[in-house]
Amino acid sequence: MFLDAVLARNPKLISLALSLHREQVIPPNCFVIDLDSVVENAHLLKEAALQNGLSLYFTTKQVGFNPLVAQHVSEAGILKAIAIDYREAAMLAQNRVPIGHVGHLVQIPQQMIDPILKLEPEVVTVFSTEKAEQISRSAVRGGQEVGLLLRVISEKDYFYTGQEGGICLDQLLQEASTILKLPRVRIAGVTSYPCLQLDEGSQTLKPAQNFTTILKATEILREGLGIVVEQINAPGNTCVASMPLLAQMGATHGEPGHALTGTTYLHTQLQQAELPAMVYVSEVSHVLDGKVYIFGGGTHRRAKIRKALIGTVYDRLIKTEVLAIDPTTIDYYIALSKPDGPVVRVGDTVILASRAQIFVSRSYVAIVKGIQTGNPTFMGLFDAWGKAVENIF
Repeated sequence: MFLDAVLARNPKLISLALSLHREQVIPPNCFVIDLDSVVENAHLLKEAALQNGLSLYFTTKQVGFNPLVAQHVSEAGILKAIAIDYREAAMLAQNRVPIGHVGHLVQIPQQMIDPILKLEPEVVTVFSTEKAEQISRSAVRGGQEVGLLLRVISEKDYFYTGQEGGICLDQLLQEASTILKLPRVRIAGVTSYPCLQLDEGSQTLKPAQNFTTILKATEILREGLGIVVEQINAPGNTCVASMPLLAQMGATHGEPGHALTGTTYLHTQLQQAELPAMVYVSEVSHVLDGKVYIFGGGTHRRAKIRKALIGTVYDRLIKTEVLAIDPTTIDYYIALSKPDGPVVRVGDTVILASRAQIFVSRSYVAIVKGIQTGNPTFMGLFDAWGKAVENIF
């Protein structure tokens, strides 16, 4: 789905990624990120947010908590990050990246609340009164004042498997009343995920039921308890094209992640503002029974990989199909259709493009700047959790 977009809008990235592999600068199972395009995308997102009266937190899980990406995005104007979980919070803190929001999809485990609150995030998401109580006790110990976002849910909301949880809408008044009595915490707002989803038929983003739920929750908090709701945090497909809809629906905050690399579900369409800024590089391992097997390690079940390029020279790359990847298996290899024509050889370079969740992969990440100006500089190789890799062996 995404390879055609990269070919049309950022062919220099493909050419550079091919060269890096052929020259053995990078190994297979490696994502190559065009840092300049990420920065330009961040500028576009920041400007779109300003035009629509929105605030942004950016996420780094898609790019493997990468510190170079995080630092450059923050310097480009999206000042603070969202730490989806406590591991991301730790990596951001180690690299001195300001944190705005913690615990959106994964709450803070009890033993990690004290050190994370010392990072002074603007808001922390909680799924229950019990978690709010834990944070309150920690805030009392540390002398902090903590803003809480309540993750509010209803029966018709949609959640990806493994991401369920929150305060039920019909229990919100009771739960929020209890939380209001806790010391050193305040209810700053509401959140859910995903709040925007792609309508496959029209290929446009539309509000999810989750968004309606947190808007109802906002009314309950304001009218029932007199709470000043500072944030209606509505992540999910936050990109330049979605900003007007977020503002129209009443959101205050979005959380771009895939938009930074031009890989939201919308970005298979060529008219999107953000440039594709990431490709995946692998290598032919073997050929068997009419299939080409390449080294894996970077896929996930929602990656939507459809096509691949095989070869050693940019002008002679061959496009072929990526065969269905069984989400229940370990992706030691990715199978491709064997293309007609030139012989595919063991060791040939393979280029793919997809949505990525690098932090749950076994991949390497290569950061390059200067691609668009014709002066590429290799900035370094990292693992899937943002740690620099000096020597693979």
